[in-house]
Amino acid sequence: MKPYNLSVLPRKAFSLLSSSLAIAIFGVALTGCGSGSHMAGPPPPVGNTKVVVLLTSTANDQLAIFDLSLVSVALTDSTGKSTTIFTSANQQFGAGIEWMHLNGAAEPLVTATLPQGTYTAATVTAAGCAFTNVTFAAPNLTTATFDEGLCGQGTGVTTVNLSSPIVVAGSVMALSLNLQVPQSFTLNGTGATETYTISPTFNLTPVSIAAEPTDELNGKVIDVAGQVMSLNMNGSSFIAQTADGISLTLNTNTSTIFQGIAAFSSLSTNLLVHFDAAIQSDGSWLATRVEVDDAAATQESIGPYSIPAGPAGGFVTLLFQSNGCATSGAPFCNNLFQFTSNTVFDISQQFSNVASLPFPATFNSANFLQGQNISAFTSGAVNGDNIPIPNTITLVPQTVNGTVTAVSNDAEFRVYTVTLAPYDLFPILQMYAFNLPFPHPADPTTIVVYADSSAKFLNSGGMVNVGSLLRFKGLVFFDNGTMRMDAAEVYDGVTE
Repeated sequence: MKPYNLSVLPRKAFSLLSSSLAIAIFGVALTGCGSGSHMAGPPPPVGNTKVVVLLTSTANDQLAIFDLSLVSVALTDSTGKSTTIFTSANQQFGAGIEWMHLNGAAEPLVTATLPQGTYTAATVTAAGCAFTNVTFAAPNLTTATFDEGLCGQGTGVTTVNLSSPIVVAGSVMALSLNLQVPQSFTLNGTGATETYTISPTFNLTPVSIAAEPTDELNGKVIDVAGQVMSLNMNGSSFIAQTADGISLTLNTNTSTIFQGIAAFSSLSTNLLVHFDAAIQSDGSWLATRVEVDDAAATQESIGPYSIPAGPAGGFVTLLFQSNGCATSGAPFCNNLFQFTSNTVFDISQQFSNVASLPFPATFNSANFLQGQNISAFTSGAVNGDNIPIPNTITLVPQTVNGTVTAVSNDAEFRVYTVTLAPYDLFPILQMYAFNLPFPHPADPTTIVVYADSSAKFLNSGGMVNVGSLLRFKGLVFFDNGTMRMDAAEVYDGVTE
């Protein structure tokens, strides 16, 4: 249709046309306001949320080590759109993570910016899957590792369970990526007939971040091993790389507790630290505690004391993590050590109630027990056989899974007698070294657990009764023939 040329219409016609247009526009406006319909407009912009991903695991004591490298993590929304929230810098081997030390613990993976919306599925691609168990058949102790290069029988595929769709909203939230260890592997037969599979299974769930986080279930990570990579110019924050290779910016304030060093000003590049940190309202991390066990150390090896070996003072560990070094290449992190009269035996400073325990809670060369979880700090010194000599051996927390058989009180502590499964490291290792001149518990399948008012009961219902199957996390001491734990946290147990 040819348009009207208003400039050549008679004045009266122009006036009538203008009035008609005005009435029509007014009518449309009235229709839009009064009839309940409206004119279509652009959809509101989709906001973004900072999402902090935490790693954890749920396991019994059947395995000693479970290695799994994360290649990528992605979420899929209700429209089918996939958003990657983590990609390893090493696409072939992924970010190497040991998961048994995360049993009842948590560590950061990444903070990602994610479009707000409802996410109905997740995809985790894995590589470098392997698990290790320790068994004893007289007279031999066998430490066997079963590996799959790509996991999932060569596919790299994993299973990720969501109990319900995940709603991403607000300025910041957290997600827990929880490896279900018993569902992630099979091991059948022995010796030449042995068969196994590794099919990683995760649960992905939201974490409610508390205003002041206190534990792994509300936005805090506790006793994470790391190395200071750089100090920021603001004089109150630093970048640490965790022992799993994750880079993290940690802020500090006047409430941050420094242990082993005087203050933030004592931090330096390459210093080995253990830290607690809480997620803040803007998605950043606040270091609530920074512990330095050996300021002179350049390397740290973390894992359970396995067996005595070599010369007097020689021992082997099952290596969970390496801090300040690598398991291959240089500098090399070892799992064979020899302590000397100059080695300092220390206790994690995370626990402030050790002196109040109703038994002599000591840790030294005379009660150094197979199965205890330790950090061995070295600075390059070796013996004549080139075996590293640790400057410091620090007793650090570990998790045991067992059934409560008795409940009592001792001073301000609740006391639980717990029976461990026969495949737990403590009884297995004690059977191997039973006839050797080293410390031995009278009953290696029993541990006595002490919990005071500072312990966090994170199990369902928060109750502990005879017959309860639970996981206890804390420091394990050897006291005159009895294994005792100073517990920090209690979780639901895992079927044995």
